[in-house]
Amino acid sequence: MADRFNRFEPGDVVAIPFGIGLSHYGVVTAQGTVISNSRKHGGVVEQSLSAFANGKRIRLCERTDTLSGTIAANRARHGKGRGYSLTESNCAHFSRWSHRQKPTSIQIASATARTFADMIFGGRR
Repeated sequence: MADRFNRFEPGDVVAIPFGIGLSHYGVVTAQGTVISNSRKHGGVVEQSLSAFANGKRIRLCERTDTLSGTIAANRARHGKGRGYSLTESNCAHFSRWSHRQKPTSIQIASATARTFADMIFGGRR
């Protein structure tokens, strides 16, 4: 199983699917772990790739910056322990912050829509 994780490099942003049309994002480190901001874990945590994947397929996200992967991974590591906020500090915000990028309006709108859907339909699932 570990063989499928060897293709990632430090600083890579990876994602796993959750919910309908949503993904959970994290940043790969030189140690082969992933650092992500997770509501489930109460903030920024570091996990093995297999724990991050939780049995799901990991997707490598396209890089849109020129920042060194090592620098991005180190920034992510310095973020460990930060808290989680759906609208201000979620996994997508954290991954972009690690690469010195700002969150996109699509990320903010998607998170807001998901929150309202959970509030309205959460008990019916």
